[in-house]
Amino acid sequence: MGMEKAEALTYALRLLSQRAMSRARLREKLLGRFPEGEVEGALARLEELGYLDDRAFAEAFVASRRKYGPHKLRFLLKAQGVPEEVVEEVLAAYGEEESLEAALKVLRRYPRRQDKAKAVRFLRGRGFPLSVALEAYRLVKEEESG
Repeated sequence: MGMEKAEALTYALRLLSQRAMSRARLREKLLGRFPEGEVEGALARLEELGYLDDRAFAEAFVASRRKYGPHKLRFLLKAQGVPEEVVEEVLAAYGEEESLEAALKVLRRYPRRQDKAKAVRFLRGRGFPLSVALEAYRLVKEEESG
């Protein structure tokens, strides 16, 4: 293992200790400092060690962003450089039920939740499907009217 490869690996570990990131995002950051061969070597080593795993990254990312619906999560994960097939697999586990639960949590804190148009638009903006937004509105209205 050349000195540079060790340096690329050390730098990569430092970045990952600060915050989790996708393989693509880490690769991008490393390529700014090290030659491609060294970067690929470091990435392969991190994957072997289990420090770099796009699926685990995507699952944690989704779990920590419960205020967003599946549409917005898909957009955010792709922006993080998570491969399409991993995004789809992880979001498949985020079903209608989880989506509705998240929408309810968000909507209960929304001050204008009594205004149907605003409530639905707010949830759509957070990436929830229309069907989920309408159902969340209906349930919150029911809860609050007794």
